[in-house]
Amino acid sequence: MTSECLDENNGTRKVGAVLYVPLPVRFEEKLGNNEIVQTADEQLYKESKFSRYSMDYYLAKLDFHFWGYTRYLVLFVCVLCMTAARSNELTFSFNVICMTAANSTYPNHVPLFMTPDQISTIFSSSGVGAIVMVIPILCAIQKFGAKAVFATLLTLSSFASVGVAYLGKVDISWLVVARVLQGFAMAAVMPLMGYVSSQWAPIEEVGNFLAILSSSGQFSQLFTLPVSANLCLRSGWESIFIFHGLLSIGLVILFIFFFRNSPREHPFTSKNEVFVITEGIADSTKKEKRIPYYKIFTSRSVWAVWISFLGNSFGFQIVVQFMPTFLNKVLGVSILKSGVSVIFVAISQLVFKLIAGIASDRIKFISEKRKLQIFNSIALVGAGLFLIPLGFLTPDMANVAIFCFTMSISTLGITVVGSLKSATLIARSYTHCVMSIVQLVIAVGMVVTPYLVSKIAPQNTIAEWRVVFIVIFVLLFVSNLFFVFMCSDKPEIWSILGSKKSMVEFADIIAKNKQQMGINDVE
Repeated sequence: MTSECLDENNGTRKVGAVLYVPLPVRFEEKLGNNEIVQTADEQLYKESKFSRYSMDYYLAKLDFHFWGYTRYLVLFVCVLCMTAARSNELTFSFNVICMTAANSTYPNHVPLFMTPDQISTIFSSSGVGAIVMVIPILCAIQKFGAKAVFATLLTLSSFASVGVAYLGKVDISWLVVARVLQGFAMAAVMPLMGYVSSQWAPIEEVGNFLAILSSSGQFSQLFTLPVSANLCLRSGWESIFIFHGLLSIGLVILFIFFFRNSPREHPFTSKNEVFVITEGIADSTKKEKRIPYYKIFTSRSVWAVWISFLGNSFGFQIVVQFMPTFLNKVLGVSILKSGVSVIFVAISQLVFKLIAGIASDRIKFISEKRKLQIFNSIALVGAGLFLIPLGFLTPDMANVAIFCFTMSISTLGITVVGSLKSATLIARSYTHCVMSIVQLVIAVGMVVTPYLVSKIAPQNTIAEWRVVFIVIFVLLFVSNLFFVFMCSDKPEIWSILGSKKSMVEFADIIAKNKQQMGINDVE
């Protein structure tokens, strides 16, 4: 039987001679008459975490912790910054129409001449940047933390966006450089998503955090494309890049001020909220934080996630990058309508994600693995099926095209409870590592899709695009087959952080800490 002893001096509990876990400090104690008295000095605790010479020391002196919900503030700021990174990369996708247009309602419009091959190269260069930076970002996050890495890359993306407005007039080649820098920031989006969900989300809120963080893709579409359409017509294509770049710089400042690598490092988190997030478990040692690369790369369930996202990437890029081009160049839809139509696409995908998330949590008569397989099949196969009719439309069927694009990208959003949820379930504390490779395969789609389109549909005829959509459908269908046969809903052995503790001991620690805090699990 395991013996326990409580050290009253430092507020820690020793379990036998093996485990050592900090006890959550109780700030308030209810008396018999329901009067509440404070039994610990929260202010002293918060100030003691930081050096007197740091900004966080003085922020902690404010004794303000957002009513115990600082984690949602961090979540909100991260969504904004991830949206900014995606928006900077997305600006060229719509703006290429405005940049190359011979005529414009803006009187000082100066078009840029770009060949189809040049456009494809510029499109793909952001994907190249994302591919190049995936592994360096993973290593940098392990060494420096997510705050320094993402803030640096988003700053580079911001300056690159502003630079496009001027460098493109000097030499088209500079656009490739700027897009590569934007790709650097894009490479950090998925790892940041995994990092925040594993470091800042209580275990019962991980799904909600992932759903909200993954919505940054839709938020970027909702914001960037309609704003770009209006700026193009009123202020010229240069203003699109300048506006997005300056806005991103402002968000970098916001990120630096509010984001911290862990709840224990944040001046606005209380001890109670830290316990809610960590459940009283001590930080892991450096040895325990080492990434088990070999075990990750040899896991069947992890490859199921990566292959699924590879197909997902082709489906996503064909809609996000080329929907405006298809509508304008093939069906003759106006620039303004092409941009505004994307609003409905993004809103629809958000709604589908919400419904799928609720359904995934509430359906109890189907196993978790079966739900992953069903939802992922609806997402990938459904998205491909809605793309096929686009290859048989005529110019007077623009509304049908918008509907098909909308349904395709909306069903694709259901992967949030398919392969994305599977990644969280199997990787747990190493979710950001798995998501780094997810970003890599997404970048592959970003690079290959433009070349695929330029080679198959150089003249933008409906017959050429019919072949493009059939190829994308096949890729979606095959990648989903791999996921269905290889996926899992169980955590891999290497995913349990702190391997020196058995799962029984780990659960016992959480239960004892909850009992000490007076927290009862709701059945």
